[in-house]
Amino acid sequence: MKNELQINRNGFKKKNKDFFWVKLAKISAALVFLIPVWLGNIPAGIRFYSYWAIRELVKVHTVINTFNLSKLSSEHFFVKFKPEDRAAAELVLETAELFYPKVTEDFGFVARTRIPVIMYASREELNKSFGWDADNSAMGVYWAGTVRVLTPDAWIHETDSRGVRTRFISSGPMAHELTHLVVDYLTGGNYPRWFTEGVAQYEEYKLTGFQINEPVFSRDTSLYSMQELAGKFDGLPDQSLAYWESLAAVRYLIHFHGEDVLNDLIKELGRGLDFSAALKKVMRIDYADFEKKWQEWVQERG
Repeated sequence: MKNELQINRNGFKKKNKDFFWVKLAKISAALVFLIPVWLGNIPAGIRFYSYWAIRELVKVHTVINTFNLSKLSSEHFFVKFKPEDRAAAELVLETAELFYPKVTEDFGFVARTRIPVIMYASREELNKSFGWDADNSAMGVYWAGTVRVLTPDAWIHETDSRGVRTRFISSGPMAHELTHLVVDYLTGGNYPRWFTEGVAQYEEYKLTGFQINEPVFSRDTSLYSMQELAGKFDGLPDQSLAYWESLAAVRYLIHFHGEDVLNDLIKELGRGLDFSAALKKVMRIDYADFEKKWQEWVQERG
């Protein structure tokens, strides 16, 4: 998920008509991966397709709830929007198709059906769809097979249409959220939060040049642990630091092992390994050593 300043995600705090389904999906997806702990080892394929079924159920529900909106379709996407926002919807659809071949080629992914994109006319409407506080500044969110995006007109204050198009392509959320979708489908939802955020930010930087600002460090600044990033990501008090660390950890992986390491890790996650086991299989390193080495690398570069 991406916001204007930088990125923030999943603060499901208020209830609305979609909140039940969002909560059900989160609980069900968690159970898919917790049940093996309670009942013994369930084959990874069963967990993968159970998660797939839950995600598709929520996606269908989300799309059904947009029955009153207009629709534009392309080869790989369809956008739902208010009739008066057609020009903005055309830009969103164009940008989605622009990034689709680049992101999918990088990760070896092919969408089997058109990807739903829901465009909201205001930040309040986007926030309400997730039960977020009104002041959340998200521009885009991926959740359960669907990309939700704020209309460019709500945050791009250009008078020239070419300027709006350039700004939306270079600073908008489409590359970032599409990468989230691809990682989610390839892994069956089996990834730590920091990893999908780091991969999405890295791919976004490759395609648009956009990146989060590096935090200002002082003697009192301490990095979050991998345990905190994996288990408490959205509740960490310094969200900019959490997002920056996610990107830094992914950049460390790529710096020393090349971009193929991301696809190798994603492949193992898709086979049902947890991240620690995938890391050990792909890189012959344990999680603790990885944490120590990437943080040392970051501090040396700083």
